[in-house]
Amino acid sequence: MAATKKWKDLDPNSRREFLSSKHRWILNAGIPNFSGIDWEASSPFGSVGSAIVFDSEGKPLFDRPYYAEAPNVNCVVWGKDKNGVAKFAVISQPRPHADDPEKPGDNHKPVVFGQIVMGFLEKLVGQDLLEKYENTHDGAIRETAEESGAQVILDIEHPAYPWHNPNPTFVKTWSDLLFIEADLKQIAELKKDRNEPIFKAEYITAEELRQRIADGKDEDGAVYRDCTSLSTWFIFFCCHPELFI
Repeated sequence: MAATKKWKDLDPNSRREFLSSKHRWILNAGIPNFSGIDWEASSPFGSVGSAIVFDSEGKPLFDRPYYAEAPNVNCVVWGKDKNGVAKFAVISQPRPHADDPEKPGDNHKPVVFGQIVMGFLEKLVGQDLLEKYENTHDGAIRETAEESGAQVILDIEHPAYPWHNPNPTFVKTWSDLLFIEADLKQIAELKKDRNEPIFKAEYITAEELRQRIADGKDEDGAVYRDCTSLSTWFIFFCCHPELFI
């Protein structure tokens, strides 16, 4: 069974075999030779490091960077309007790291995505002075209020296997997956003094959501090709096909 290891955990034979592989990643950091060391860049939001992949017989195959996120939530926020029609929260948010496939090169504005409610759990310091995170429910409710404006939560649902991995080819951590039913009669206007820009939050029908995903964009140019959001919506509608109307 394949697994990953750090450089420091390799035996001498595995080290020699790995260093002779043409499949290695090279860290270009202005240092003449970065072969044969572990590296990691970290922040309060996650870390990026190196991991060596092994085959079922314990032979090193190749390495690739891994990405680990701090604890976070991915939420489908939805509710029913006064006519009983299900509507779903869509957040329009710029993502500066994304290239624009319609404008090659770096000289373009940040791409704005239509996406689900998502965010990191806040860090808390208890009496023992140890750093802890808020629990999943509190974090989901807070992110829902901050990003979608929903003030009253009617129900919080965890699907079977309530975790989500955005891309297991390089992401080692999992997000908590929740479905949040909100009271659409009590939606507050988003605050303007946010640390992260959110252009707008709206609640749309499943039919409108399907059309935007099919078109790839909405009328304002927000892109519906964020895999985390698309797969989270997909899981929700697999659990609730009656709302996919």
